[in-house]
Amino acid sequence: MVGEHERQRRLDRPAMRPRRRRPRHSAPYANTKAWAGVACATIGGLALVFITLQMYYDRRILQERGLVTTGDIVAVSYGRSGPTAAVRFATADGRTVQANVSNPGDATEVEVGARMQVRYDPKDPTRRVRDADGDADAPWPVGLGGVVLLVAAAYSAARVRT
Repeated sequence: MVGEHERQRRLDRPAMRPRRRRPRHSAPYANTKAWAGVACATIGGLALVFITLQMYYDRRILQERGLVTTGDIVAVSYGRSGPTAAVRFATADGRTVQANVSNPGDATEVEVGARMQVRYDPKDPTRRVRDADGDADAPWPVGLGGVVLLVAAAYSAARVRT
């Protein structure tokens, strides 16, 4: 009779799931490399999004309060992203300043002694300066790269956690 009661109690209990076992190679630190990759992707994605927001802010400031003037190219250097021209120009308040213009437009002749129209921020004429005739650098490809990295980090974090 006792055996019948015990068997009935086992049948009334819900079925238990089998416990998942860790693979033999797994240890508490086994996912360290995966989490390091997630952290790197997150930091890189946030950095690219921050750079995009800064580029957008600089473009917006130049659109709102930027002034256009003509300056002389005094030096040209070439890097991976294209030419950078050092331009000397006079501001609206009479100061002569020199600023670097990265990636001048295709219509602008980039050589020492040539003249270039620049759009500058009157509050900070050496920092926010762009070629007035050329296209400003589009920040969206950089931002898209940041978003892709953040999505990849979130996906990887979900995969590592399970």
